Amino acid sequence: MDVTITEIGSVTKAALAGRLDSAQVGVVESQFTSGIIPKEQDTLVDLSSVTFIASLGIRMLLTVARGLSRHGARMILFGATPEVMEILETTALSDIIPVFDSEGDALAEVSA
Repeated sequence: MDVTITEIGSVTKAALAGRLDSAQVGVVESQFTSGIIPKEQDTLVDLSSVTFIASLGIRMLLTVARGLSRHGARMILFGATPEVMEILETTALSDIIPVFDSEGDALAEVSA
């Protein structure tokens, strides 16, 4: 599991890669959380290189999304593969955190 955090203007972008399963969430959770929440700004999360999300990965995303919302910022996911999108929909995470097909669509949402 890997995470890369960058900036797009006043928006944070986090790119996750690998499996967000119980063995791997611990590897990236502190870096993911500490690289996003303290910035207190809208965040796009690139899931295009994520191959699987388990319950601990969903918890990690929810925790960071809630942390951002306390500061008036939003988290938006994009680029989920069909397999990952099915998990997001089955767990209703996509009802809580918006999911878009592309980075451009996600960026347009936070810019609106």
